[in-house]
Amino acid sequence: MTTAIFVLASLLAQAAPAAPRDAPPRAEPMKQPTKELPKELPKRPPLPPAVLRAAFEGDPPIAFLRAAAIALALAEPDRARSMVSRARWAALLPELRVRLDRRLSRTESLDLGRSPVDPLATPVGVDSINDMRYEWRATWDLGRIVFNPDEVGASSHALRMAEVRREVETVVIRLYFERRRLKAEALASDASDVGPGLHAEIRIQELEAELDALTGGAFSRWGSSRAGEPTATP
Repeated sequence: MTTAIFVLASLLAQAAPAAPRDAPPRAEPMKQPTKELPKELPKRPPLPPAVLRAAFEGDPPIAFLRAAAIALALAEPDRARSMVSRARWAALLPELRVRLDRRLSRTESLDLGRSPVDPLATPVGVDSINDMRYEWRATWDLGRIVFNPDEVGASSHALRMAEVRREVETVVIRLYFERRRLKAEALASDASDVGPGLHAEIRIQELEAELDALTGGAFSRWGSSRAGEPTATP
């Protein structure tokens, strides 16, 4: 039994491959360099309200620009109300008709008998007629006083004017406050950033041109009128 175990151990030793003596050492995995997180830039302190008020002091009020844009679009609320009111009261006025009739005629007569009073009178008589007749007529439609169908058309037109007014006001408000936001960002940005500041200035000029076109020049007129005012003494 001992001999069999010895033989089996020797066979196993011969079957196992011998490790190479000059094998190179196993390379260790390279460590990936750790990326450093970018440091947070120091935040600029928010602009004080006094600086923003001074920056927006020369701007026209939003109500002034809205009124100018609505007047340019002929969509004032007073105009719509006046249109509906005039359609309601128009039936009280009558329908007037004026007629002028003129009659021109001529009659001729022949008298064959002698006139005992005037024997020299001519027997031919000529008469002319020139009549002028004037006619005035006023007609009321009592049914239209109770309900005038023109009111329906006036009300529909007033609703369309309200939609136009709402669209115009929305555009003016959006452009107005986008311009203010860009001016505030330009004040809060770093002075060394020339590129973004230039793009913001061009966009501000574009918004001012659009506001000037929507308001019929009211935006530029406000600035020129403010520029002509004398400077107040502090």
